[in-house]
Amino acid sequence: MSCKVTFFLPLVLFLLSMQTTAQNIFSKYYRDQGTFLIELEESKYVGRMDGGKLYLTEREAIEMALVNNLEINVERHSQLTSEWDIKLRKSYYDGKGIFGYDFNRLTNPSTSVLQGGDSVTDKFAGYTFGYQQPFSTGTSLDFSFIGNRTDTTNFFAGIVPAIRTELHFFVRQDLLRGFGKTAAEYEIEISQNNLDITGQEFKRKVTEVIVQVQDRFWELQAALKAVEVTQKAHEYAQTVYEQNQARFEVGTAARLEVVQAEAELASRKEEMISAQYTYRRVQDQLVQLVSDFEDPRAFQGEIIPVEQNNPAPPDEAFDKLLEIAVEMRPEMQQADLGLSNFSIRHEQSRDNLKPKLDLVAGYQQYGLGGNTIIRDFSEWPAVPEPPIVAVVPGGLGDSLTALGSGDFKGFIVGLNLELPIRNSESRAQNAKAQIDLRRAKLQKRSLRQMIALEIRDAMTQVEMNEARLEASRAAVAAAEERLRAEEARFEVGLGTTRQLIEAQRDLLQSISVEVRSEMDLRKSISQLDKAVGRTFEKNNIVLTDALAKNVKRLEP
Repeated sequence: MSCKVTFFLPLVLFLLSMQTTAQNIFSKYYRDQGTFLIELEESKYVGRMDGGKLYLTEREAIEMALVNNLEINVERHSQLTSEWDIKLRKSYYDGKGIFGYDFNRLTNPSTSVLQGGDSVTDKFAGYTFGYQQPFSTGTSLDFSFIGNRTDTTNFFAGIVPAIRTELHFFVRQDLLRGFGKTAAEYEIEISQNNLDITGQEFKRKVTEVIVQVQDRFWELQAALKAVEVTQKAHEYAQTVYEQNQARFEVGTAARLEVVQAEAELASRKEEMISAQYTYRRVQDQLVQLVSDFEDPRAFQGEIIPVEQNNPAPPDEAFDKLLEIAVEMRPEMQQADLGLSNFSIRHEQSRDNLKPKLDLVAGYQQYGLGGNTIIRDFSEWPAVPEPPIVAVVPGGLGDSLTALGSGDFKGFIVGLNLELPIRNSESRAQNAKAQIDLRRAKLQKRSLRQMIALEIRDAMTQVEMNEARLEASRAAVAAAEERLRAEEARFEVGLGTTRQLIEAQRDLLQSISVEVRSEMDLRKSISQLDKAVGRTFEKNNIVLTDALAKNVKRLEP
C-alpha cells in the first residue's frame, strides 16, 4: 500500500498544479502558445493634410502601402508560418520524458498442487520512468527506470510482496544510413531555405504592389493635370463663345460662328466632366492600395500628388542591368534556394540507398526487495499449506540498495542490419531526385532568359518614352506659338473662329500628350527597376524592416 500511495500522491499534485495558474511550466501542454501575429490598426496617414486635401509624394504613398495594404499584410503571415516550420522540424531533437503505470489483479483456479491452494491470486503494479534523446549524428540515448510490485497467494513464493527495480541505459548509433546526418537534419535545412524563399516571395509581391502604387500615383497626377487642362479648355471655349456672341450682336460676326463656339463649349464641358470622374476613379484605386478601407470614399481627404524631380532614366548597359537582376531579383533568389533544396533531396536520396545498420549498446542494473517468507515444508504435502515460521522484513529500500550496489548487472552489445532485397523505393526516390535537380537547373536558365527579355523590353519602353517626351515638349512649344498667332489674327478680324478653336485644341492636345509621355516615362522606369530587382533599393526599403511591420507579440 505504501508504494501505491507513494505513486498516487505525486500524480495528484501534478494534476492539481496544472489547474492552478496559466503561467506554470505545464501550460505548454494544454494552452495556445505565445506567438507573433499580424495586427492591423487604423490606417495610418503620412503626407501633409491641408484643407481636406492630402498632399502626398510617391515615397509617402509607398510607405502607406507597406503598412496598410491588405495583400502585403496577408503575405506577412507566410513568413511567420515558415519560422514555426523550422521549429517544428527541430522538435525531432526534443528530449522525451516517459512515464507509465499499470495495475493487474488476477485470480486463477489451481490446476496443480504445486500452485499452492485451490486458487492463486496475483497482483501486479508496474511503474516506468524514462527519458529518450535523439541527436543529429544519428545517435539516440534511452534511459529508463522500471519498478514493479508483485503480491501473490502462492505459498511457494519466497518474497511477498516482491519489489523489483531495474535501471536501463541504451545507446543506438546508425553506422550507414543517417550516419552523421539524420533525416530530420535534411528537413531542417530545407525548412531554413523555405524561410528564405518565403522572404523573397514577400519581396516579390511587395514589389508588385509598389509598382501598382507608382502606376496609380502617376496616373492620378496625369488625371489631375487632365482636369486642369480640360478646365482651361472650357475657359478658352467660354471666352470664344462670349466674344462671338458679342460680335454677333453688333453685326460683325455671323450666326454660324456663334453656333460653332457654342458647340465647342459643350464639347469642352463634356471632356471636363469625364476628366473629373476619371480622377475620382483613379484616386479610389490608389486609396485601395495604400489603405485598408473597404469603401475608398471613407478615406479622409482628397489625394493630391506632389511633384517630384524630373524622371531620371538609368544609363547602365544591358549587361550590367542583367548582372544586377541575377543578384537581386526575388525570383532568382528563389530559384537558387529551390535548387539548393533539390540538391539536399538528392543527397538524402543517396543516403537512403544504403542498408540500415545500427550499433546497439546497453547497460542494466537490477535490484530486488520485499518481505522474505520462510515456511516449514517438512510435512508438505500432508499439510495443505506449509506454515510460516519466520518473516524477514524488507521493502523498496532493500530493492534500491541492491540496485545501487551494482552486484546485479548486465551488458548488451549488438548489430541490427536491415538489407532491402530490391530496394525499389529508395532507388525510385533517388532517380526522381536526380530528375528534379536537373529540371531545377534548366528552370533557372529559363528564368534568367525571361528576366533578360523583361529588362530589354523595359529598356526599350524607357527609350521610347524619353523620345516621346522630348517630341511632345517641342509640339507644345509649337502649339503655343501658333495659338498666340491665331489669337492675334482673330483680334484684328483676320482669323476665323474655327481656326482659333483648332489652335486651342492643338495646344491642349499637345499638353495632354506631354503629360501622358512624362507619366509613361515614370512608369516605364518603375517597370525597369522591377525587372532589374531594385525596387526596394530605389525606395530605401529594407526587407527585414518591411517584414516586421504590424507584427505583434500575442501572449498565451
